[in-house]
Amino acid sequence: MIKKKNHKNKIVYNNYQFYENAALTGFMEKQTIEGYSLCGAMGKFLNILKFCYAKTEVPKSYAIFRKHLDKEIDEKIENMKTGNGKIICQNNLYIVFENASREVGEKKSEMMEKKQNILLGVPIKKSIAFVSMLFVISVISLVLRILLIEDGNLHFNFLSLGLYLALIINFLFYFIGDLHDIIAGKGISIDGKMYFSSRTKFKDILFRIGDILKFGILLGSICISFALLLNIKDGVIAINVLRMWLIYCIIGYTSRLRFQRSYISLLLIEVFLITLSLW
Repeated sequence: MIKKKNHKNKIVYNNYQFYENAALTGFMEKQTIEGYSLCGAMGKFLNILKFCYAKTEVPKSYAIFRKHLDKEIDEKIENMKTGNGKIICQNNLYIVFENASREVGEKKSEMMEKKQNILLGVPIKKSIAFVSMLFVISVISLVLRILLIEDGNLHFNFLSLGLYLALIINFLFYFIGDLHDIIAGKGISIDGKMYFSSRTKFKDILFRIGDILKFGILLGSICISFALLLNIKDGVIAINVLRMWLIYCIIGYTSRLRFQRSYISLLLIEVFLITLSLW
C-alpha cells in the first residue's frame, strides 16, 4: 500500500538581497517543480513568500520587477498589466507576474529583466573600495576601543565592544556567502556590475545563520541594555546607552532605505557606532 504524501502550503522567509533578483526568480520557479506555486507575499521587500500546493503539468515562469527604478520599465509594467501577464502580488516597490508559458514569459520580460539586472547590479570596483574602506575603519576603531576599554564604565564598554564584534562577525557571514558564490560562478558581471543568477546551498546556509545572528544581536543587546540600566544607577551610562541605540536606529533605518535590503548596512552601523563612541 502506497501512502499518499500530505502536501501543504508553505511560508518561506525571503532573505535574498536586492541584487539577487534573478536568483529569487529562479528560486520561485524551482518551487513549481515540487508543485508549489507562489500565491502571495508580505513585506516591503517581499520578506515573506507564500507558496500554495497545486500540482500542475503546465510550466510556469515568474518575472519580478522593481517599480520606480526606470521610466521605461515602469511603462512596460503597465503594458504587462493590461496584457497576458497575471499579477501574483504587488506593493509600492515590487510586482510579481506569473506567465503560463515559459517561452511567452521569456519573450515578454527578457529585455526588461536584463535592463533591471544592470540597474540593480552592484558596481564591482566601487563596492570593493567602499566595503574595504568601511572594514579598515571598523578594525582600526575596534583596536582603539579595545585599548581604551579601561576608560569609563567597564560594563558599558564591554556591552558596546561585544555589539561591535558581533556586527562585524554577522557581516562576515553574509560577505563570505557572496564571495563563495562569486568564486563558484553564480555571480555574473555585466558592464562592470555584479548580480547573481542563483544561490549555492553553502551561501543559503550562511545567510540563514546571518539572519539568526542578526536577530540574536538585536534581541540580546536590548535585553542586556535594559539590565544594565536597571542594575547600575548612573545618568552618564544611561545617556551613553540611549545614544548608542539612537545611532543604531537612525543609521539602521537610513541605510535600509539607501542600500535597499543589503547586509552592508551591518558594517555601516558598526562603523558609525564605534567611531562616534570614541568621541
